[in-house]
Amino acid sequence: MDRLRVLITNDDGIDSRGLQALIEEFSKIAEVCVVAPEEERSSNSHHLTLRGKVCIEERKMEGATKAYALWGTPADCVHLGLCFLFQDQIDLVVSGINRGLNVSSDLTYSGTAAAAREAYIHEVPAIAVSLQLSMDNDYRTAAKYARVLGMKYLENRKKDYYLNINVPDLKEEEIKGVLVCGRSTRVVYSEDFSMESEDGKEYIDILSSHMKPHQETDDLRIDRNAVMAGYVALSPLGNEHILSGCLEDLENVLK
Repeated sequence: MDRLRVLITNDDGIDSRGLQALIEEFSKIAEVCVVAPEEERSSNSHHLTLRGKVCIEERKMEGATKAYALWGTPADCVHLGLCFLFQDQIDLVVSGINRGLNVSSDLTYSGTAAAAREAYIHEVPAIAVSLQLSMDNDYRTAAKYARVLGMKYLENRKKDYYLNINVPDLKEEEIKGVLVCGRSTRVVYSEDFSMESEDGKEYIDILSSHMKPHQETDDLRIDRNAVMAGYVALSPLGNEHILSGCLEDLENVLK
């Protein structure tokens, strides 16, 4: 059997510590290829470049067979990696490790999740991995969970989905376990703003931003709550945008 081939990407940029932690961990069991943004592209969501030139630069990265920095988005990295750079040669796409959680409705903004979703659209198994934000993140534990859980997902799944993994910022021995989370909640960004004038133009200065739940609840079936309680949260994600449970309501709206 040929050796497993993994494509690693992220939205924090090719020089990020989280990306390097994944390369170190997955290179133990697989041939690792990297296509990652040349700089941070957080909150780019699923922006995809459909025409024009995208600059690419080959890099030397320890643990990676091939590595490229791409002047594009996380979704671009996966799209061009699968469709052009490594055609039909990738067994698993791993996106992360993101510096900060990607949970519940925050996934709408996430470039980390979008990279995994792009692989899913191309029918390639994928995982997105995020680590709870702290002053001094240690990515090694999250990388280990990514490898172990990613391989279980790749080898044993029976249905079509991509996997979202969120890891609490705790020492490995302090993590309580792994929870499969089947519920979501709305999380919103709370910012501080100020209005400023500069060079004859008006600017809104976004001073700070932090994520908070729309409604507080202790339900551990919700990914954010599971992480806050000390668990690794797993969620199976897909690309189904149509709410089948609302079809009857829409029919009634049109009457």
